[in-house]
Amino acid sequence: MPSSTSSSDARSLERLVPRGSWTRALIAGVLVAVVVIGGWELVVRSQGYAPTLNDTGDLWAENRAALARSSPDRAVAIGSSRIMFDLDLGVYADHFETPKPIQLAIPGSKPLQVLENLAADEGFAGTVLVGVTPGLYFAPQGMPVDRTQQAIRRYENWSPSQRFDQQVSKILQTTFAFIQQEDLTLNSLLGALRIPNRPGTIGNVMPELPPYFARMDDDRRAHMWEECDFGSPLARRIQEIWIPLFTPPPPPPHIPEEEFHRMFMESVENDLRRTQESVEAIEGRGGEVVFLRFPVTGECRELESKFSPREGFWERLIASSGAPGIHFEDHEPLRA
Repeated sequence: MPSSTSSSDARSLERLVPRGSWTRALIAGVLVAVVVIGGWELVVRSQGYAPTLNDTGDLWAENRAALARSSPDRAVAIGSSRIMFDLDLGVYADHFETPKPIQLAIPGSKPLQVLENLAADEGFAGTVLVGVTPGLYFAPQGMPVDRTQQAIRRYENWSPSQRFDQQVSKILQTTFAFIQQEDLTLNSLLGALRIPNRPGTIGNVMPELPPYFARMDDDRRAHMWEECDFGSPLARRIQEIWIPLFTPPPPPPHIPEEEFHRMFMESVENDLRRTQESVEAIEGRGGEVVFLRFPVTGECRELESKFSPREGFWERLIASSGAPGIHFEDHEPLRA
């Protein structure tokens, strides 16, 4: 009986195997893939896209690991997108005759956790340049906090397989323009379709995030895309995106406004305390922390002045931390 069953199973499997040339099928499949990938690559390059590294958690972890291997007095930049775009690492290195700072800023993030990560690193005693965007630095929760936590966890749990994958990914990203995380993923392409929302859904729609407007290199230096020149349609679109992103959401309906304000101010006090402790730890090892307020204009400046006035946030941050600060409003060339 067993031998009869085995022979029957073998005949069933034999009938399931397609007949034909596997070699021709493989060649045909490769040719189709080459044509499809090559065609899509030509399309995106014709639209001005070029190969660039994606600013992923792996690229951040790679640079954080580079800081750990560097000299203890290495300078490092942390913050959100403003310090990433406004600080030229090469100019800094040439002016101070030092190696380029390690760029650890994360767009749309709260940098306090990175400052604490550096404060807890006994091998670090360098200069920390902290870009301060008040609405992000003092964010109590949400995407700004989550983005920073995800990057730090990636570094702390970075496995050998993930390190290898990052090196392979970098080869592909610097070869093909269509491997691009902002505009050219399926979700991004679908989201770019201007389909009107149904009535009553506007309040539940997430704010639009900025599209691709900069290329990235190994050092996480951001280079603005030529299509984003001042006055261009892309630049105007991004300027319009900033306004809803920097407008604070209303209090949850189940929390009275006074209670919500009290909870937020308690969170601010906690952030000031955490900042002071981190600054003291870094300075205690011979390092230095410098807070930087980069230029902002137009409606964004009006929103920040309204919801995070200088006296209530920046001045308190500098006073409580004891660290030096550079605010663009104090320097005539930066005010406009």
